[in-house]
Amino acid sequence: MKKTMSFRLAAGMLAPFAAAGLLASCEETPENQTGGEDRQVPSVTVTAVQAGETYLTFNLSPVNSAEVRYLVLPASDQAPDAMSVMSGGKEADPAESGDYTEDGLVPSTDYVIFAAARNPEGLTSLVAKTEMTTAAHVPVYPEITLSSVIVDDLTASFTYTLESAESAYYLYLPASETAPSAEDLSDGGMVLPTETSEPVVIEGLSYSTSYVLYAVAKNADGYSAVASEPFETGAAPLDPPEVGDFYYSDGTWSPGSDAPFSGKTVIGVVFKTGAAESDLSDYSQAGIEEIKGFVVAIGDSEVPGEDIFDIPVRNFVFSESALGVTSTDENDFSGYYNTLKIREAVGGTLSDDNAEAAYMAADYYELSVPAPETSTGWYLPSLGQWRVIYDVKDIVYASIEEAGGSAVYDYDSYWSSTESASGSRAYSVQLTSSEFRTEVVNISRLWRVRPVLAF
Repeated sequence: MKKTMSFRLAAGMLAPFAAAGLLASCEETPENQTGGEDRQVPSVTVTAVQAGETYLTFNLSPVNSAEVRYLVLPASDQAPDAMSVMSGGKEADPAESGDYTEDGLVPSTDYVIFAAARNPEGLTSLVAKTEMTTAAHVPVYPEITLSSVIVDDLTASFTYTLESAESAYYLYLPASETAPSAEDLSDGGMVLPTETSEPVVIEGLSYSTSYVLYAVAKNADGYSAVASEPFETGAAPLDPPEVGDFYYSDGTWSPGSDAPFSGKTVIGVVFKTGAAESDLSDYSQAGIEEIKGFVVAIGDSEVPGEDIFDIPVRNFVFSESALGVTSTDENDFSGYYNTLKIREAVGGTLSDDNAEAAYMAADYYELSVPAPETSTGWYLPSLGQWRVIYDVKDIVYASIEEAGGSAVYDYDSYWSSTESASGSRAYSVQLTSSEFRTEVVNISRLWRVRPVLAF
């Protein structure tokens, strides 16, 4: 019993000395590393420098190091030991203090920078670390700018500039359609190259159509504002007019052999093409350098009825008094010239009190059926112009009927703008089914008025 206790006492007394010996043998001291010489213990210090949205910059300052490595890990990850840092970390300069940047990080996230060093003898330092947090993300939305659209017949082109864009899209629509949203453009639009050196070409447009070009840019933060640029195509190239062609309110025409264009208003029918040989008119006063043709209106000039039967007023006097200013040639095409002369003779202003027939043809009819700016405007036809209308009446009347107008009435008399040399008289015409009748009548007679124009 005494021996046992003595043994236990001896063992207990020896334990602290044994532990001290184990600690000494494992402790990294100059003595047990170099056989008694002073050891160069490695170390590294990590200092935060700058934090951005997706990067962290930090300083590593090594001491007594032949190798330095570091790891940047989310703070939620398990902390590595020194051996893990040295085996899996990125290499740093072991001789000099320097700044290092870790990129591709997540904004607003906590990270820990771990570093360790090793000296030439293979001794590894403890792990040094510092905590850093990336900056909050500030959205940078893309921008797109469109140039003016250049139209060439049925083709258009445009250029654009992009800023902070990862992708871009465009779409063009008729101006009458609803503008697309940014999402609509991204889902259904055409892709725009992010390299913007070459103009983008749009093909397959329609004539006489207003369009709007839309474009949007996109990046990880979202969409730009939708950019838009309106443009329109010109009128379709016109073939030279022919007798019987429909003449529209926009100054264009189309073949009388086809149906009138939908969406356009027929105001007359071509009864002669090109200039006339006998014509005193100066069409440059109307801004016309070359006459393409002459048009007769698809209806008479008349005043809406004001009596209980609502019967329109369709017959008018030539003038209140003799004028004697127009051409008296029975065959010329001087209706425009004649109408201007009548206007001058009454002081520049036509009315139903001075030159009623010319007023009804030129000014009154214009109120309800405006003539195109590319024409002379409406005027009272000359006797020679009436002759040509009669010569081609079958073709002209067919087009007038197709356009929903009314042909010149058989056996009703119409005023011409040609005065008689005998004074106080002017020529009227009748376009019957069998003959062209002319009559020199008193200017106070009441006859119909059918306007014409030149273009």
